[in-house]
Amino acid sequence: MRMRTRRTRTTDATFELNLAPFLDIIVSVVPMLLLSVAFVQIKMIESPTPQVVNQSQMKNPPKPETTVTLKVSKANGFTFEVTPPKGGVKRIAVANKNGAFDMSGLLVAAEQIKAEHPEISSLQLLPDNDVSFDDLVHVMDQVRQKPSPVVQASFDSDPVPIDPSKLQLFPNVIFANVGS
Repeated sequence: MRMRTRRTRTTDATFELNLAPFLDIIVSVVPMLLLSVAFVQIKMIESPTPQVVNQSQMKNPPKPETTVTLKVSKANGFTFEVTPPKGGVKRIAVANKNGAFDMSGLLVAAEQIKAEHPEISSLQLLPDNDVSFDDLVHVMDQVRQKPSPVVQASFDSDPVPIDPSKLQLFPNVIFANVGS
């Protein structure tokens, strides 16, 4: 009789992990994510919203002042409404040119109102629902300050500094129809 010998099967408990596909994914995804992050920019335009009137303000109302409202509409263009405290509304309309907003006409009208009422620094903006956000940003840029004049270089005399307060038109733009 033959003796049975027990054969033990030796299994190799170690195995080789192939990380090449994982590294390929990492090498291709990480640069793509880094490139996409470089082109994303978040910008913010500060504009206060109308505040709720509390009871103390209703008991002691502030003295009335002249208000300037700018209505923006794709169909009608721009309409300034200047309301003095004594009553009566003065309207200045700036029609569209060739189916687009007339930004130069808007600047001229804003400068005219600022010349008549230099104490006013805020403007209420009333855009229609069909006005795009990009158009609103351009409108706000136009009414906030005048374009700075081109200064000629001169070697004869010292340059005259430009007063930034003379360039401001309506720096406080308030959205008057928030939520409607």
